[in-house]
Amino acid sequence: MATKQVSISFDDPDVWENNREKVDSLLEQHTGTKDYPSTKSFPPIIFGPSLTDEAINELKQLQGVNVRSPEDD
Repeated sequence: MATKQVSISFDDPDVWENNREKVDSLLEQHTGTKDYPSTKSFPPIIFGPSLTDEAINELKQLQGVNVRSPEDD
């Protein structure tokens, strides 16, 4: 199954607080780990996961969670 390298950002700190466990769970479910580099900004931006379209769509279903790949530019 083809994957895309993505970055994951959050609309604001409340969105991050409400969804970070769900995001971590989905990353672990689809990639085997939830440990990816992230910025020190608040809320953080997560870099590096390579995800399938299915995983990307699941993350996009979370309100305020933004998933981008270089192909989106």
